[in-house]
Amino acid sequence: MAFLVNAQNNFLYIQSENNQPYYIQLKGNVHSSNAKGYLLIPNLSDGEYSMVLGFPAGAYKEYNYKFAIAGKPKGYSLKITQEGEWMLMDMVSLALIRGEAPEQPITAVPSEKQIEKLSERNTDAGLEQIFKVKNGTKYENLVILIPIPKPIVVREAQKKNN
Repeated sequence: MAFLVNAQNNFLYIQSENNQPYYIQLKGNVHSSNAKGYLLIPNLSDGEYSMVLGFPAGAYKEYNYKFAIAGKPKGYSLKITQEGEWMLMDMVSLALIRGEAPEQPITAVPSEKQIEKLSERNTDAGLEQIFKVKNGTKYENLVILIPIPKPIVVREAQKKNN
């Protein structure tokens, strides 16, 4: 029995090993990672690709990377070397891809917020905050509870009289 794989199910997944946010320019579109450095670009056809990787506020220089997609998704880990160079490591083959300086640096367009505070309220347990977090192309709600510290009772020691 043979299974047909739709090329549109291919995607590019990149995660930075140190939670460094970044942006990618691929096929004329700029895609921003979330605040933790994760990015998923869906619906890519088989073929050769060239992308520019950059960082918010010019934290590091931009790099141009080339890669190919052939019948299955591509995943990379974005790593920084001791010399300060960013490299992509293929998550399957563990091959390293070295970037080159792009011919024309791009300027990242500000994208929508990655995190938005929805609410904050005091409860008996503490302060509850709810955030909407963009994870790739979908949004998730994150609830954070900051507990109220319990009071510490200090008693003075009494001296025994003998």
